[in-house]
Amino acid sequence: MQETIVQFGRYLRRRYPHSSTAKHYLSDLGIFSRSIGQKAPFQVTAQDVDAFIEQQIATNLANTTINRRLDAIHALFEYLVSNEGQACQNPVIARRHRMKRGSHLPRDATDQDITKLFSVIDDKRDRAMFGLMVGAGLRVGEVTALQVDDVKAPESGQLAKLRVQGKGDKERIVWLIPSLWKQLQEWLKVKPEGECACLFLNQHNRCLSVGGIQYWLKQYCQSVRVAMSCHQLRHTFARRLVEHGLPVDSLAKLMGHEYLQITQRYIDGADPSVKADFEAIMLSLEQQPKQTRKPLSFKIPAVTSSRKPSSEDLAKLRGRLQELPVWMREAYDSYFCWRWPTWRAQTAYQIGINLVGVGKKLGYWLTSHRQVNSWKTLRRADLEAWVKANCEAGKTSKTIQNYLAQFRMILKFLEDRDCVMDPGLFRVKPPKVEGRSLPRYLSEPEYQRLEAVVKKGMRKSHYADCFDRAWFLTLAHTGLRVSEMLDLRLEDLNLETDYMTVRGSKPGRDRVVYLTPDLSQALEEYLKQRPVESEEDHVFLLHGRSPSVRTIQRRLEWYGKKAKVHVSPHRLRHTLATRLINKGMPIHTLRKLLGHQKLSTTQIYAYVYDETVYKQFQEAMSWVGKPHQTKIGKIAHRFNKKISGEKNLTTWCSRHYPTIKLHN
Repeated sequence: MQETIVQFGRYLRRRYPHSSTAKHYLSDLGIFSRSIGQKAPFQVTAQDVDAFIEQQIATNLANTTINRRLDAIHALFEYLVSNEGQACQNPVIARRHRMKRGSHLPRDATDQDITKLFSVIDDKRDRAMFGLMVGAGLRVGEVTALQVDDVKAPESGQLAKLRVQGKGDKERIVWLIPSLWKQLQEWLKVKPEGECACLFLNQHNRCLSVGGIQYWLKQYCQSVRVAMSCHQLRHTFARRLVEHGLPVDSLAKLMGHEYLQITQRYIDGADPSVKADFEAIMLSLEQQPKQTRKPLSFKIPAVTSSRKPSSEDLAKLRGRLQELPVWMREAYDSYFCWRWPTWRAQTAYQIGINLVGVGKKLGYWLTSHRQVNSWKTLRRADLEAWVKANCEAGKTSKTIQNYLAQFRMILKFLEDRDCVMDPGLFRVKPPKVEGRSLPRYLSEPEYQRLEAVVKKGMRKSHYADCFDRAWFLTLAHTGLRVSEMLDLRLEDLNLETDYMTVRGSKPGRDRVVYLTPDLSQALEEYLKQRPVESEEDHVFLLHGRSPSVRTIQRRLEWYGKKAKVHVSPHRLRHTLATRLINKGMPIHTLRKLLGHQKLSTTQIYAYVYDETVYKQFQEAMSWVGKPHQTKIGKIAHRFNKKISGEKNLTTWCSRHYPTIKLHN
């Protein structure tokens, strides 16, 4: 295997001479080679790749990292088949092995953090170097590759230009604003003279390396207690330009991207139209002007906790597998180990418990009533008999649908791993759900009554009151799911520009939500009371730790009883969606705010109020049967009386009523 990898490495260097692809692929293949031992390439199977992925998951690697290593393995075997003519199959199967990646927002730095950073950079070289990243969008590798000859002084009335050699040896031109050009000039005046043509030099008058730049940025960040990477400076450049109206195709040229989809990843969090729509509608709902506030600073712990569920919870969940029949335990255990890193920390354990509960009910029923003792002996008729038994027992159609959906996740996992089973299991249909229930939102009077109860008697100096007001308005004014709210970290808040970033929301997609003045004020009051010495980086803490979903549900139910309304966290999400859509927010904007992939999902949330339908109906019906009450009605009535249907109404109107324009 090692000899094959060496040959593949030579091929990559020939194919990508100016890229780091070969270095990264060979590193990943070395890890895979150590995992499978002394096997020859033609002996590697899909099961070996399964085992490799499980090892990578156990080390808490990100899904993107695992997928990159799978790409390296896939490329190696494709090379063997096409270039070397070896008789071996590619063991990487995309639908079976690739991890769900989701869609993540760029992690740009806030303007406040950028200001802090540059306030401590007094070295002229470093100010110019980091200025090019945040002011021209250069990658760290592009900064190290700059030559003195690449800098072109500004001509009369124009900006200075910089020739940049980007990824794949592709060159582009970027422009430097006057302040950035001034920083670069200051460095060029003191730059040591020598034979080296590089623009930025180290203490030995040689080209500065990528590691050197990263080292100095880390030192500056530590001095002002902010966490930032070189690439975040590039993300910040992109975000700033989009927020000020630069078209995405122009930004792609400045960033050196060949495809607009890549540029879109940089700017997904910066959508001025969504922010404008949200602010206009929410301010009209709250009926108060937007306030300008002094930004609040708060301590972000140096070591942040993982967003992935803990290994302790996984061990506890695997202990519950003893409740399942013996023939089901191994499959569920493998499924949990595979899916665990992709679940949200706040809900992972409960999802696992629900799956175990359904498996327990189904497994013991199949064992006792149908004598099923393995996946191989499970037949479609057995599963249909279980569905029928549940119907006869009075279970609702929706409940049976949910049971089947959860069980099918296990079946699909086993099918992808070549488990022998009856293909008819996937054709079992649940009982049809009759009708469709409307979303359960609060009416406007109910919501106003509930919000008044939550705000009533709130003491700014009392932690519990500030805590309750902050989480309630976060749910009610942003539409966050309760698990998304509990997973918020201090680094996700940007009170300076009134937005927060939701990481890893369902289904693994990041998004941005915006803050109303009421919510911003509530968060500020709460953060002032939040324990400063706490090493927890979750925004919402109760008794020193992140509260559970059930805790928030109970506290909201208590307020609901006082307001005499039936409410849940998800009902607040429905309520916000309905309030916004009835105030005229475009449904595609609402889809982005709620984090839905499909517009049809947003439509479920956004049914209009019955009162709105009633008013629109009244307005429409007020003209029925009264054609003479409007000028156009009079025209149409006269037209019907005077001329036949063969004449053209538009032509006739233009002759008799030239001041009125009719549109088809």
